[in-house]
Amino acid sequence: MTTLTQTWGYTCSFCNKVASYIRNSFIAALFVWMTGYLDALGRAIQVSRQIEANQKLAHMLRHEYPHEDYAGVLAILNDKTLKEYYK
Repeated sequence: MTTLTQTWGYTCSFCNKVASYIRNSFIAALFVWMTGYLDALGRAIQVSRQIEANQKLAHMLRHEYPHEDYAGVLAILNDKTLKEYYK
């Protein structure tokens, strides 16, 4: 085996290790970013659907809160929703 062949084999394995490390760290970082983004997106969808449901519930709950109007009941429900999802 010549010196060139030995050096080539060593540098190729070194380059492969570096490339593998870069690839794995990039994929790991990308995976963490994607899961965080999808988690935030899912939570935003849940909150928007709950706030929409709160609008329908506010009409039904007006008799439970006689001192509040529709907007007041809706504000109470939305405050509780936001506190629950974004503690």
